[in-house]
Amino acid sequence: MNLNTEKLRKKYMDNPLEGMTSEDIRHMSRDDLLNMDYFLNEYVLFDDEVCVEGFYIF
Repeated sequence: MNLNTEKLRKKYMDNPLEGMTSEDIRHMSRDDLLNMDYFLNEYVLFDDEVCVEGFYIF
C-alpha cells in the first residue's frame, strides 16, 4: 500500500472515530479510508474560500 495510506490508517487506528474500533479501520479498503479522511477534512481543504457555511434567516 501507499505510504500515505498507511500513515492515515495508523492515525485513525491510534485514535479511532466514535463508533469505530481500530479493528474496523484495519480492515477498511484503501478507497474507504481515503474517502473517510477526505470527508472528515473537507472543510479544512477549503478554508481559504470566501463563503461561510451556516443557516441564515433573512
